[in-house]
Amino acid sequence: MLISSNGIPLGLMVGAFQISSAEYLFSKSYWKPLIHSFHSLNTWRNKQLKTFLVALALGCCIVYSFLVGPASAAALLPTLGWWDMDKPFNDSLPMNSYISRGSSELYPMTLQTSSIYENCLLPEYWNALDCPAGGFRALTDWAWTRAQEGYWYNVTDSQHYNPTMSSSFSGQAQRAIVTGLAASNSSTTVALSATLHASVLALTDSFWHYISSNVVGEVNKAQKPKFTIPLNKGVSIPLVQVQCQSYNLGVALRRNSTLSFDTSAMVNDFSKSESNAYSWVKWNVPNGAWNFAHPQPWNMTDVRWIDASEIKGTHGEPLPSSLAAVVTIPAVWEVADSNGTSGYQQGSVITPCVIDARWATTDVIFDVTDPVVKTSLTTWLDKTNLIKTNVNVKSALSKWKISDPISISQDWASTIDNLPLVGGSFMEQILYQFESPFSYDERLLSFFPSSSSDEPWEKVYANSIAVVISTVMADWISRASQVGTDFTTVLSPVKDGNVSTIDLLSQRSTTAISSTPNSTFDDQTGIVYTVQRYGWGYGLKSKTVWFSIISLLIHVALVVVYFLYSFVFWYRANGWTSKSWGTIGELLALAAVSPPADEFRNTGGGIANSKTWMTAMRVREADSDSECLELIVGTRGGTVVPGDNKLRIDKPYS
Repeated sequence: MLISSNGIPLGLMVGAFQISSAEYLFSKSYWKPLIHSFHSLNTWRNKQLKTFLVALALGCCIVYSFLVGPASAAALLPTLGWWDMDKPFNDSLPMNSYISRGSSELYPMTLQTSSIYENCLLPEYWNALDCPAGGFRALTDWAWTRAQEGYWYNVTDSQHYNPTMSSSFSGQAQRAIVTGLAASNSSTTVALSATLHASVLALTDSFWHYISSNVVGEVNKAQKPKFTIPLNKGVSIPLVQVQCQSYNLGVALRRNSTLSFDTSAMVNDFSKSESNAYSWVKWNVPNGAWNFAHPQPWNMTDVRWIDASEIKGTHGEPLPSSLAAVVTIPAVWEVADSNGTSGYQQGSVITPCVIDARWATTDVIFDVTDPVVKTSLTTWLDKTNLIKTNVNVKSALSKWKISDPISISQDWASTIDNLPLVGGSFMEQILYQFESPFSYDERLLSFFPSSSSDEPWEKVYANSIAVVISTVMADWISRASQVGTDFTTVLSPVKDGNVSTIDLLSQRSTTAISSTPNSTFDDQTGIVYTVQRYGWGYGLKSKTVWFSIISLLIHVALVVVYFLYSFVFWYRANGWTSKSWGTIGELLALAAVSPPADEFRNTGGGIANSKTWMTAMRVREADSDSECLELIVGTRGGTVVPGDNKLRIDKPYS
């Protein structure tokens, strides 16, 4: 631009020699020409366009020069994290695993008494880990601890720990039953519980035991492997919603009240486009489910299960849910006699609850350093405060494929609940953990909710019971189809229609490996684990790496463009071929032999006037000798014509 008609402002000319200076980017010498050329674009009929573009390019180059270095370093440095293993197993080991049930058996949409394996009803076997009631001891301990936490430590529902269930194979792998509370402008909240399918837990546990006990490939060299079942592989887990509403039983009986189920916070249709059919429909509780014949002990604990088909809405609508329950628990009420003296009286709280159970498709993650096998759904439910953050539960859950409600018969729930236990039914013994004598009169018994709250007692009681029912029901459903299930891993490619397999449940025996027809697995549920290792590696996972790669690609593109431009510029017929003034020294030498400039008067001690930085600089043939060059500053009082004395191509100058 020094040899062009308009020249180049002084501020931009010196900037070419300060390309690595961040200080220059914030100086008047840069910003004054940039702003002036921008505002002059229309005024001077775009004569300042080149100046503006040069200023803009100069600023970008300075910023870019500070990014290339860090970008290069970031691209070359490895990242610590999880990395996919392309070939974790030997080529001859497919390691595809199978659960010996089809998807309709593994994830049943109907649960009836006939679904329960007969041995799971026997006194000596009902609490086996592969039976529906196998989590009884763990759930009882969880309920007791939950009650103690709520009473002694004043914690909220969202702060309680989740019960964990051990695998039926070795017990080393575990699954958590995660519960969260959500509300949607309703009088009570809905409890949502989810847990990994017990069969998937047992398969994952036994599969890892086989991998860690045998040499099967590169996975054995990984100090910290992680096994994942991707979301698109169709593993499902139970997702249970429970919403309850509590009443004073004595008051309800005296007033001959009509009790109803509250479903206003529950989600019926999980697709974003559909409306929520649960909202604001009143569902009446069948009179026979709660209007007990008296005298009944007011301190009793009772759970009654009701088929969803028996419940109708205000206009005869069928309840689009799985099951319902009516829970009665003891409570103590403060009363006053005719003299105004206060006292306490034994009473009961009756709580109708609606249970909505579904299958939710999710991924599965097992980090072998953590015994709990996790899923993205349970992790989301565990980490998200669904009440305080006003999360749209329906919208959030739409990322997982969720089935229609599971049809659960009253007989199925009653059969599991009324197993031959000592001291009451399954649910009653869980609820007993929250009951204790009243502090002012130990002859009275009361249910103490698991959380301290200033909310109305009806809501506190309802929320606590909803959490208990949803947790227990999620565990029952997760174990519903595990008895008699086999787990198999394929060890070889197909040969003559057969494959070599290992029975994971009996892998310790000498007969565990056998030849099996490949067609055997046509009706079974296949599971393929992807394997990752933890360590240092290179990849495109982080935004920092993407930034580095893009910056370096831009750098490569600029280099290519520069070389192409140079090639065309230097070798075309009318191209400029001089290499002069490439350094600040050559430019200073030219300035020293040029006539003095009035525009630079009084600048010997520094440039104070910002307009000086906008002074145009040009290189022209000298007036006294056309063989020589001089640096022209400004217009020399109007005597310099921008287009005169311009340098000519192929003419030598001294």
